[in-house]
Amino acid sequence: MRFWSLVLHFYQPPTQEDNITWNILIFCYLPLLRMLDSKSDYGITVNINACLVDQIRKLGSPEFFELIDRLARDGKIEFLNSAKYHPLLHLIPSEVLARQIQTEYKTRGFFPSELAVNEAALDQLPYEYVLIDETSLEQYSPLVRYKNKFLLANKRNICELLRGYQGQLKAQNVVELLSEGLNVTVNDAELFGHHYTERLKILADLLDRTDIKFLTVSQAIAQFGDTALKVDHVKPSTWQNCREFALWDRNELQREYLKLLKLTPDVDAAYSSCYLYWLSNWPWWHPGLVERGVNSLPKSPQTKTFLELMHAYHTSGKVEDNYQKFNQSDSKYLE
Repeated sequence: MRFWSLVLHFYQPPTQEDNITWNILIFCYLPLLRMLDSKSDYGITVNINACLVDQIRKLGSPEFFELIDRLARDGKIEFLNSAKYHPLLHLIPSEVLARQIQTEYKTRGFFPSELAVNEAALDQLPYEYVLIDETSLEQYSPLVRYKNKFLLANKRNICELLRGYQGQLKAQNVVELLSEGLNVTVNDAELFGHHYTERLKILADLLDRTDIKFLTVSQAIAQFGDTALKVDHVKPSTWQNCREFALWDRNELQREYLKLLKLTPDVDAAYSSCYLYWLSNWPWWHPGLVERGVNSLPKSPQTKTFLELMHAYHTSGKVEDNYQKFNQSDSKYLE
């Protein structure tokens, strides 16, 4: 029998434009939740990031919260907590992390942004289980025991098939990658209807299959926990194709942004990993979004200098050069 712990991550950056969040809500989140509400005999695990909850409350969508409450009440979904503004755990001070994981509901598990973890980050998380990427482990197992925590490892080939497959993906393409026993996958919820319109039907078809049993993470631990592989070490890793955390610390602009954070550790929203991601230029580049993040910080000579550096880079031709290097690269893996 194939057992599948499917984890969905709902998130938009804290400075996302209202109209973009609204469009994703209308054309992705609500259709996804309605579809889940129509199905039965399954359990999945969801992380609905707290800064997204704030955005949806501001926009006004009672149906979103009604669906979430009903799905939880019916046992169809289980919640994972996460740090409110989607920071990379290894980059934030412990007091910032403590503030950001406060939540109005208690959860047993935790979703690290970008599945980016190292041992120091894992050791400070007060949770029974944490999601990680398979690249964190020397020997792959979907469920491992590390110290006093269970770690559930994202099965990367399924995750990448769902988020990167070109052409018309079919449910059977996914089923062929599922192993007998437990499978764990972590994907953005926006995959199912926002990035790819047909993915929502694929998920609906998968939920209807009788040869797959969908389990919440807690159910998976209850069923397979006694056989979890014990590990003493976890490698620094993420679900992105990079060595350790190289994608968020590869260029001068990212390092300068990190210096700004050290000057203002009390501005939690500025720690969002999105600002570093969109500064990477491998290939992602979005100075407008980054500027909104910088503007959330108190104005200072340092923020002014940073914005000048970023705009100079934007007009230097280097952005296009890096696009070209990325497209011509035989491997997108970032050392």
